[in-house]
Amino acid sequence: MKDSVLRSHVHERAYVSVLVEGAYTELHDGLPRYCAPGTVLPHAAGEVHADYFFAPGRCVNFVFREDDRDWQEHLVHAVRATHPSLERAVRNALFPPHQPNAVREPEWLRAVLDEFPWIEPVPIEHAARLAGTHPAHFARAFHKHVGMTPGRYRRRERVRAASRMLLESSRALSEIANECGFADQSHLTNVFRESAGISPNRYRGAFTR
Repeated sequence: MKDSVLRSHVHERAYVSVLVEGAYTELHDGLPRYCAPGTVLPHAAGEVHADYFFAPGRCVNFVFREDDRDWQEHLVHAVRATHPSLERAVRNALFPPHQPNAVREPEWLRAVLDEFPWIEPVPIEHAARLAGTHPAHFARAFHKHVGMTPGRYRRRERVRAASRMLLESSRALSEIANECGFADQSHLTNVFRESAGISPNRYRGAFTR
């Protein structure tokens, strides 16, 4: 499948998709994601997403019972049996070395995620002030519970905001870049391409046509 769009759709059952070859961009919850061979994408039942296939490719979907608590290991075994060259990539995706910690999150975390103006050019140190913690402790705790640094989270939220503006308006890229906290249009294009795998203009054309 190449240069085709699978519009927003829902799968009744939860499943895990593994990209064997090719590349595509998936849009979920306003955020684009570039998918390369070895990408593992768990999909919850009822999740709404859309896909843009811009290179010939092939995916393998694994459907598990909702009560299967060991589905990650079962998936690794299935990939090992069917596509052994992808086993390491799948295992790394399912069991990353720095997973968000399952212990109780600090009381300030939800307020910081919801109230701090992530896309605006406000120093990250201000988020630490909102949390009432030292910047160094804030950075460590944030990464521990969110699974990424505050800086990377900010970049993700800026891409999400730009994505929505691209799909919901006809505003110029320079305006979107300014509105979403990027230094300029070139900065927006580079960061967006890294996340989505395609340029903002191509993304807009694919998901709005």
